[in-house]
Amino acid sequence: MSGLSIGVLIVEARNKSGTGITARYAKQQGKNIFCIPSSIENKKATGSNVFIKKGAIMVLEPKDILEKYGIKETKQTTIEDLDSLPKMYNLKLSKIKEEYRNIYQILYEPLNVNEISIKTNIGITELYEKLFMMEIEGLIEKYENKYVIKKKE
Repeated sequence: MSGLSIGVLIVEARNKSGTGITARYAKQQGKNIFCIPSSIENKKATGSNVFIKKGAIMVLEPKDILEKYGIKETKQTTIEDLDSLPKMYNLKLSKIKEEYRNIYQILYEPLNVNEISIKTNIGITELYEKLFMMEIEGLIEKYENKYVIKKKE
């Protein structure tokens, strides 16, 4: 699991659990380990507090993770906002398939797969499938391992 991600978020873990194994692999791979702290009385989550004590990054809100990766919080963009942008793009968001909209609306700047995954909360495997289909349908293009909306020619 840790090999597929850029970091690991531990929500709740016993002191000795499989989560500890995943955290150990993540640390060996040089990945960030994030933990949500828990009450010391919650025996099902004492591991989370131990990880924090050993150097994991404490997370109290999503922006704690976003900041670690240099991602700025932005206002949620609406379909109307995007449709009013210059006509340099092929299609209006309202004409994009629903399953692609959350990806399409962030690709006004070139992003790599990990950045897209973080911003859309879509797993890498599912994301690659959608990006592939969007490329085939001519909605996006890939340049130097980054995806962006395909411009009108």
